[in-house]
Amino acid sequence: MPESKENPPHPPESPQQLTGFMTNDEWSVLLAEADARLRDMEELPYPNVKEQVFALLATIDSIHREALRRLVRLFKEGVLEKVVTDPAIHTLMELYDLLPPEENPVDEQRAKIIFTTSRSKKPSSPEPPKPKYPHWVPVSPSMADVPTGSVIECQAGDRSIVLCRAGDELFALDAHCLKDGASLGGGAVTKFNLTCPQHAGCYYDIRDGSHIAGAGRLECFCVKHNDGGRILVGVDMVFVPRRPAF
Repeated sequence: MPESKENPPHPPESPQQLTGFMTNDEWSVLLAEADARLRDMEELPYPNVKEQVFALLATIDSIHREALRRLVRLFKEGVLEKVVTDPAIHTLMELYDLLPPEENPVDEQRAKIIFTTSRSKKPSSPEPPKPKYPHWVPVSPSMADVPTGSVIECQAGDRSIVLCRAGDELFALDAHCLKDGASLGGGAVTKFNLTCPQHAGCYYDIRDGSHIAGAGRLECFCVKHNDGGRILVGVDMVFVPRRPAF
C-alpha cells in the first residue's frame, strides 16, 4: 500500500486589519470640526434656510436617539459599562443621555446637542434668535492651574469667566463684578466666598453667584473635569446651584 502522506499544515492566517477606525486624537478633532460647522451654520444670513437645516438635524437627532435607546435595551447586564470606556462610544452615549447611572449622575448637566429654532420673529428684532445647544467647552487652565482658594480668569467660548476652587470643588462664574464690570480674576476664595480684588467689602457666593449684602447675582456655569485634570465648562446649560439643603 502506498504510504499516506500527511497534508502540510496551512500557514496561520494573518489577523484581518481593521479599517475605518480613528485614533482618539482624530476623534477629538472630528468633534471640534462638527462644533465649528454648527457655529458657522448659525452665522448664515439666511433665516429660512437655517430653520429648515436645524429642523432636519432635529429629526435626525430623534431618529438616532430612539434607535440607540432600543439598542441599549438589548445589551446584557454589564455590557454598556464596558463599551463606554471607548471615548467615541462614551461621547455618543453622553449626547443621548444613555450613560450608566454611575457615569451620568442625575444632578449633573450632561452634554447633549439640542437643535432649537425660532418660528416667530418679533417686529422689533432684525434677526430671529440664534439656535442654541448645550455643549461642553474646554478651557485652557487645568486643575493643577487652579489651586484651592484661587480665582483664575479664562475664556469659555466667547465668554469671560473665572474658575474658583474651594477645596476639591470647582466653580465657574461670570468674570465681571456687578459694581462696574471690573475683572474678578486674581481675587481670593475663603470657604465659598469670593472677594472682589477691585472693591473692598464686595463678596460673592461662588455656589450660586449671589452678591453677598448686595443686589444682583453673577451668572454661573456648569463645570467638570476629567481624571487628567482637563476642565470643561457648560455653555447654554441650565445651572443648578450646589448649595446644601437645610
